[in-house]
Amino acid sequence: MSRISLLIIASLGLGACSDHSFAKIPAGSGNNLARIEVSPGLLQFGELSYGEEPVVQTFTIKSVGDIALNVEDLFIEGEDAASFTLLTDVVAFELAPGASQDVDVVFEPFGAYDQLATVYVSSDDEEASLETVELYGSGSVPELQITPDPLDFENAYIGCDTWDVVELSNVGTDTLEITEFAWDGDTSMGLVEDYTLPITLEPGDVTWLTFSFAPLEEMDFNGTLSVTSSEPMGVRTADQLGAGRYAGWYTDIWEIPEDPPTDILFAVDQSCSMDDDSAALARNFSTFIGLLSGYSNDWQIIVANDDDGCNRTGILTPSTPNYETTFSSQVSAGGGAYTEALLTVANNAVHNAYVPGGCNETFMRDGAALHIVVVSDEPEQSWSDWSTLVSQIQGYKGDPGMVKISAIAGDYPSGCGSAEAGDGYYQAVTATSGEFLSICSDWASATNLERLASASIIQTDFELQNNPLPDTISVTVNGVEVTEWTYDPSDNTVTLDTVSPTGGDAVEITYAGSATCD
Repeated sequence: MSRISLLIIASLGLGACSDHSFAKIPAGSGNNLARIEVSPGLLQFGELSYGEEPVVQTFTIKSVGDIALNVEDLFIEGEDAASFTLLTDVVAFELAPGASQDVDVVFEPFGAYDQLATVYVSSDDEEASLETVELYGSGSVPELQITPDPLDFENAYIGCDTWDVVELSNVGTDTLEITEFAWDGDTSMGLVEDYTLPITLEPGDVTWLTFSFAPLEEMDFNGTLSVTSSEPMGVRTADQLGAGRYAGWYTDIWEIPEDPPTDILFAVDQSCSMDDDSAALARNFSTFIGLLSGYSNDWQIIVANDDDGCNRTGILTPSTPNYETTFSSQVSAGGGAYTEALLTVANNAVHNAYVPGGCNETFMRDGAALHIVVVSDEPEQSWSDWSTLVSQIQGYKGDPGMVKISAIAGDYPSGCGSAEAGDGYYQAVTATSGEFLSICSDWASATNLERLASASIIQTDFELQNNPLPDTISVTVNGVEVTEWTYDPSDNTVTLDTVSPTGGDAVEITYAGSATCD
């Protein structure tokens, strides 16, 4: 049974009861009460196409009591109320006993199929203060439906781009033409323009619009899609919602030891032009050790000048007899085809400290910093790129933040004196936060050797345990915020630019982790 049939039966049934619209109370009954009669209780407008002349129907409000009736309000409500309009401009009026007022209602369908609504008449009739007139018409028109409404992305990870669609369907009975889309909302959410207008939808046809959501902050987002089409509604809207959320928060903590261990590798170019620099390094080694001891006495040193990277000195420690003499005699010895490719030599040396049974076994200790110092008046001339060799060295160590490469080489980028620019070495130093000393300067001064000593001990690079969203990184040293730092995504490390933690300091780095996006 259709909705209209049910309405007709309901209206007829209501008319048989004495307290509803069709019950008449004779005037002059002596009750001195205001009474209302509204008829008919159902207006039928028939079927109407979009663009046809609107249909008008009339109902009557009559005062059937002994005193004047005050009609306080008339209004239309219901799912399809937009299809009906009160044409008679009457609100809050008085009817003397026996008087009546006709009210015209116009039907112009804003939707397809059955269109139902209700007129409510409010008065001072104490027994029937709110009377109704049911309205029914049928629309033969195009009708746009947008689903879902709202489109809810729910919680989306910051740093990820999420996609979803809304469906546009013609649920009406005539051809629908979509002529315009408009979207208003935060820039993190938006309509993907992969459509061509106009779009024509026959009854039952559908099309889809794609939305993207890439939140940059932890907050709620929303927007509104407006669709202009040939349906009577003209412009229909639907909402889009979403919330940006971090995948998780992390805090990595480092406790800098009071007597931090360090493993130091020297590799010196053995070309003839390097004789005076090798001698200067030998002469000033004791000064370097004295400065190093101001930071730590838990050090190990080797000299590896040969192509295979095997040490020429044994592993020198503070307890090694005559370690100064051993070091001084070996910085000027050895060499080979790679003597001007010292990153290759250093990489081979670290490899032989990493593999069991290697010639440098026990040199590279867990928890100790690794400091590589190269000395050359030529550019780095390895077959492999400097970055590849640095990555391999960091891989052997397992923690890029515990590796520094320092160089005594020609000024970069132009060179100096008889020394060519230390190209390759300069980049390796920069990438690992080491020290670059000009070989044309007084590089063996106490001030410069102090820089090499502190670089051997002081950790300024810290590898994070998870991949961060860089904008969320916060660094503290002993609870005091540090603002001058640099994040390098290539090795997932934070470098402190101006603060150098020493023994006993605590470094904490807090950050939101980046999500694994689908």
